[in-house]
Amino acid sequence: MRLPLRQSIEDALEAGDLVRVYAWRGGSYVLTPATAAHVLAARAASRVWTTRRWQAQGHFQLEDWAPLREALREFLTDGPKTRPEIVAHLAGRPGLQHLALAATGRGADALYKPLHWWGDITFGPERDKQATFRLPPRPGPPAPDAATAIRWLLLRYLAAYGPAGSANLRYWFTEGLSVPNQMLTEALAELVSQGRVVETLLDGTATWTRPDDVAGLADAATTDQTLLLPAYDPWVFGPGTSDGMIVPPNRRRLMSSGHNPVIQRGVVVGTWRERHGAAELALFT
Repeated sequence: MRLPLRQSIEDALEAGDLVRVYAWRGGSYVLTPATAAHVLAARAASRVWTTRRWQAQGHFQLEDWAPLREALREFLTDGPKTRPEIVAHLAGRPGLQHLALAATGRGADALYKPLHWWGDITFGPERDKQATFRLPPRPGPPAPDAATAIRWLLLRYLAAYGPAGSANLRYWFTEGLSVPNQMLTEALAELVSQGRVVETLLDGTATWTRPDDVAGLADAATTDQTLLLPAYDPWVFGPGTSDGMIVPPNRRRLMSSGHNPVIQRGVVVGTWRERHGAAELALFT
């Protein structure tokens, strides 16, 4: 399948067919509105913005959120704005001047991230190499409750990366999306009770799989084909770099620091780089 051109993605973002939002581990991700609704509902389940540490980091208090959300919705109605433009607007807004400090500097994302998770704003197009924020181009689907969102995401994660063990799920959901571990455990247990997820054994370790995938996994054949993947490829980062079945434990740092993986039989066996128009491989001993 031919990958979409960068301009096609930009056009889809402008039209609202895709949105770019804060999600896993503080990074920004391009998602469909339906997927974003579930991801952001799961991300907000921790209510981290209510903690003292988060408020101290962002230089705000809980009572600041309502007037801030109203002010930003009003300010962004005429188009995307950069961080400095938002700071200047807050500095001139009665009752919100103290949030000008929160909207810039090292702790600024503590203010912007919850606004993404609630669906108030998304990233806009870059302007002069600066990020912008905008209102969603069009109304998205209704946000599901957190439990529904987590179950929805669990099924899609298992469709892509199953069989998955507890460590894989914690990496993706608890560490990546800050989903409370109890909520993750409850969501998995409910899917199991409904027969939508089954427990399987992978080399003697308990894992979970969708029932429809079991037969295909059992019949899957290995291949000696060598694959050259880009840095941070989902094959490695879906299960997590700490998954020793995919990444040798003593090579984890290479994957986390952006080296391109070489894959054989589903396992990282080396790294590669482009050099003088050719692929130069460095295989592990």
